[in-house]
Formats: sequence, structure tokens, C-alpha cells
Amino acid sequence: MVRPETTDEVALAVRAAREVGLPISVRGGGHDWAGRAVRDGAMVIDLDAMRGVEIEGTVATVGGGATADELLGAAGDHGLSASLGTVGSVGVVGLLLGGGYGSLIGVLGLGIDSLLSAEVVLSDGRVTVTDPQHDPELFWALRGGGGNFGVVTNVRLRLHPIPDVTAGTVAFSWTEAEQVLRGLGGLYENLDDAFDVMFGAMHTPDGTVLFTNPVWAGAAEAAVAQVDRVRALGNPVLDDVARRPLAQIVRALSESFPPGNHSRLSARVVAHIGGAFIEAFTASVDAMPPTCALNVHFAHGAATRIATDATAHAYRQPHLVVEILGIWSDGDGAAECDWVRDTERRLDGVSLSGGWTNLMAPDDARNRDAYGTNRTRLMAAKDHYDPDRVFSGVGAL
Repeated sequence: MVRPETTDEVALAVRAAREVGLPISVRGGGHDWAGRAVRDGAMVIDLDAMRGVEIEGTVATVGGGATADELLGAAGDHGLSASLGTVGSVGVVGLLLGGGYGSLIGVLGLGIDSLLSAEVVLSDGRVTVTDPQHDPELFWALRGGGGNFGVVTNVRLRLHPIPDVTAGTVAFSWTEAEQVLRGLGGLYENLDDAFDVMFGAMHTPDGTVLFTNPVWAGAAEAAVAQVDRVRALGNPVLDDVARRPLAQIVRALSESFPPGNHSRLSARVVAHIGGAFIEAFTASVDAMPPTCALNVHFAHGAATRIATDATAHAYRQPHLVVEILGIWSDGDGAAECDWVRDTERRLDGVSLSGGWTNLMAPDDARNRDAYGTNRTRLMAAKDHYDPDRVFSGVGAL
């Protein structure tokens, strides 16, 4: 394991690994349940010391080890926000390489849609700064193609003048789940770009709840009317929506999933909320172990107005990303892992091909289809930039 502090030290580490025939894995500033940052018989390049965030005007330069908490906190000090992140402990670069889902997806798009450039150490130790004019094919591949092409030591991101949002949690009793889910399906058909409504299910001491996390990034005076559309889906048992900085929202979600637990996670991409999805979702929650959860993101608005082949990220139509979160603190996790697999099988019948590789197991056969029609072009980029297969990233090619 090496812990570089500069891009030059990363390049030195890559060259040293190549000289002795070691493959390389890269650890950013966040986390990966499958432990892909640690590769047997390999060198781990740990970017934890490279976590600086510098703001100049409306552009952030973000180190490869920085987290969403650090980026959004620094941007917030300037009255700005970034178009990524729902959980603050996630690494910025790792999230970006998988597309970059976040609570501002409708108004700003995916995180990769605000990416201006990336500094990358390639498999031969060379350093390149890629953007639409320089190494454009590498720039295309990095935007959703996973950590397959080099060590991304920093990125430049466009920031946006959204200092505060109206956000929080509106939760409903599980007895109202089917009604609320049908209502969400209708809500999603006519959702303002500035409105994001993530939903999910979890067990609480007071019973199972179907929760929503509405985030309104539009004019403050319109917030109540927008959030009332969510409240009207049922009879809320919790409502803590207020005007807050986005950084506060993602920090709170991090605290909901503290470190130190064991995890087996997965993800499926679904076209819309229909009867078959509701049946699979509710059956999975009814069978869900106490510490597990389901989170569902809705991609809409600006994120869906980008051509499928404009970036490596293949999902540009409106869609749901279902996070299947198997979590436990004690025991062998057998029940939780079985539940994850059973939930995968229930959802497979209503899912699009592939899935979101950031949360899928390395051996999940659906990884192969996660890039859709972009896979052939990505494979050509892999052959060009890493012909010896030095790097094995998320959604490895």
C-alpha cells in the first residue's frame, strides 16, 4: 500500500508497480462495500491524503480522496452547490466515475454533466489532463465508465448557485405503502426539474415505514406547494422538511448509515413505478431483515436530456435506481445476504438490463450489460489506455 500526497507520487507508484509486475487498485476517499480498493497480490494506491477542495469562482478542483461532505461543505461556504451526492461519506471521484447520482439530478443532471476536466495517471505512469478538447475519448470514458482507465488524482467541477434547498423526510406507515407508491408513480410523471423525491423503506422502533426525501431546489416561495404534493400521498407519520443547505442533508444521510457494519449491497435499474414493481418492492420489504433497507432514486429532468452516447453512462431515459442494502452488525450475515439475492430475483423481472455498477457485486453477471450500447466503445478505450489491464475498477471491463 502506498499513500501518495501528490500526482507525481501517484505516477511514481504506478511506474514502480509496473516494474515489478504488480496490478494496481485505487482507494478514493469514500467506501465500497465489496472492497474493490483492495486487490489480492496488488499495490493499493490510497488517495486519502489527496482530499483538498479549492473553489475559484464557480469551479471546484477536487482531490481524488475528497468526499461529498467535503465538496458540498466547501461549495456551501461560497453560496454554491454541486450536482452530486445523497450521502456525504461517498468519495467524489468514485461517485463521478459511476455517473454521479444526486439530489439535484433533475435541475443540474448527473455529476458527470458538470465535469470540466480530470487529471489522470495512466497505466504507464504518464499524467494527462483530459477534457473535451484534450484526450476527448478518455474524457468520454471516465464519465460513467468506472475506475478502469487510470488513477484520477483530481477533477474540476462546475458549481451552481443553489445555496439552500427545502428538504427533509416525509414518512408514511407501511400500511399505506401501496397507495403511496401508486401516488409516487403519478407524481413522477409530472415532476418539476427542481424537485427530487427519493423514497425507500426501512424498519424503525415504531414499525416499518415508507419514507420519502423530497428536495426542492427551486424558488423558496414555491416549496410548500411542491412538498404538499408528497404529503398528500398518504397520512405522514413524520414530517421534518425545512429550508437547509444541501451539505446538511447529505451529512444527515451519512449518519443514518454509520461505519463499522457489514454490508452486501446491490442495485437494479427500473423504468417506472408500475404494478409489477410495487408487488416486487412490497414483497421484498415484507421479507426484509431488521437492519436492511431499500432506497430508490428517480432520474429525470436534465439528466435525461443528454444523448445516450454522449457519455459512457448508458441510462439517460427517466428511470429508477433501486439500492438494495443488506446491512448487519453481528452474525454471519446469511439472512441478510439471502434477502439481497431474493430481492434481486424479484426485481429482475421488472428491471432494465445491466444496473448501477457502483453498488453491484463484482461477479454480478448483469455488470456486462450496464453500459448498454456504449460497451463496445468503452472496450476500445480500455484497449487503448490500459492494454495490459493494470487497473480493475468498478464495473471492470
